[in-house]
This record gives sequence, structure tokens and C-alpha cells, in this order.
Amino acid sequence: MTQKIEDIFLEIKDEKLKGKIKDLYEIFQRVAQRGGLYITDFLDLTEQYYFQKISSYFVNELYTSLYGGVDGAERKMGFISDKIELIEYIDYSKYLVGLSIRSKDKISISFLKEIFEKNNLINKLGDIWYSDGIKLVLASEILSDVEKLFNEYQIDFELLTLEQLKAYSKITRVIRTTESSKRLDSVGSAALGISRSKMQSYIKAGVVTVNGKKVYDAHYELEEGDIVIVQGLGNFKINKINVTQKGKFYMEIERSLRR
Repeated sequence: MTQKIEDIFLEIKDEKLKGKIKDLYEIFQRVAQRGGLYITDFLDLTEQYYFQKISSYFVNELYTSLYGGVDGAERKMGFISDKIELIEYIDYSKYLVGLSIRSKDKISISFLKEIFEKNNLINKLGDIWYSDGIKLVLASEILSDVEKLFNEYQIDFELLTLEQLKAYSKITRVIRTTESSKRLDSVGSAALGISRSKMQSYIKAGVVTVNGKKVYDAHYELEEGDIVIVQGLGNFKINKINVTQKGKFYMEIERSLRR
């Protein structure tokens, strides 16, 4: 095991997350040794960050892709292969499917997550959100199990192809801003449209994470690729940082918007 990957494991304090990332690293090793195409379960934003970090260690051996079925998806599957052709021509419809729920009785998203968890299907569930009823994305392999589950709970649903889901894609916004620093409070303020003092209060309260780690320092400097989650407000990712001639920081930030 390389020193770089050991450093990743050392920086992760949560033991459950550490176990997941170790499993993910072993998958990369397996694909490097045996070849072919491997598809992960759905990864959350923090796991995606480490997926991309690990993939950089295999840059000359493996090719990867992350996809969640809709634009703006927070939970995505990871696709790993030793052949670029297998990544470039993936038919995502083989691995992902959409469902639309329009039940007469009010079904909550938390209830749906609860029954997926209870039936050990939660890792196969992608994004779930309100948009003209409830829309959700899941792994095709569990479709028959979910159909039986929904019939058991008398939940009315219809299948949606990935093409149909595009009309209900989750909204993201690309924000372009020039900041005097890369400080978490300054960038977070611009990304989320709140005051810097408000962002500082969230940071001090311990509800802000950067790449899955809680950050309590408002002066923490963000870098390209960082994923910031603010509990109750949403998340954003730093797509690009360029230094201007005046020494400021031009940034492109992708923010997930709530419906």
C-alpha cells in the first residue's frame, strides 16, 4: 500500500467511512489486476471526493466516471475500468432506473429512506427529491425488489427512463466570483448567498464539512475539487480557481439548489 493512500486513511477519523474508503481502494486494486468494468454502489459527496482522490493514484492504469442518473445528483455510482472505451461508451440505462411516486396518501422522503434502510437497499438508492410528486433513482439490479416493496406498502409508482428523468433533474447553479482570499467563510458566503458572519456562525457551530471533515476554522483555505456541505443549507463544489493579475482568486463554484 502506498504512502499516499496510507495518508488518506490517517486523515479519516470516522471508522465507518474509513472502512468504506478502504473497500473502495481494494476495488481499484482489483480492477487494475483483473481488468474489465466495475460499478460501485451509490457514493455520497464525501465518498465521491475520495473516489476521485484514489483514481488519481491509478491515473496511468484506470479510467473512471461518476454518474447519478440526473444532472445535479448528489449520490452517484462510480464506474472503473482498465479500458477507456468501456468508460466512454457506458450505457447508463443498464445500471440506473428512475421511479415517480404519485400516491394518494402523502408519502414522505424520510419514510421511503426508512423502508430502503430496513430492507438493506439503501446503498442501491441514489437521489430522491420532490418534483411533481417524488422522483428517485436506483440501481437497476434492485428494481424487482423495490416493485415488490412498494406493492406491499401500496405505494403507487411508475417507471421513468433516464431520458424521461432529465425533465426532473435536480437544479444546480454555477456561480462565478472573485474573492480576495480562499477562506471558507468568504467563499461560503458567496456560494450560498448569506452574510460572512452567518457563514462564520455555521462554521463555529460545527455543521460545516469540507470533503467529509468538520471544519471549525473560518480561515480554512479551500482548493479546487473541495466539496463543502453546510447542514440545513446544501452543498457546493469548487470547480476552478484562477489567480488574477491583481492577486485575487477567480472561482467557479457549483452549488446544488433545493426544490
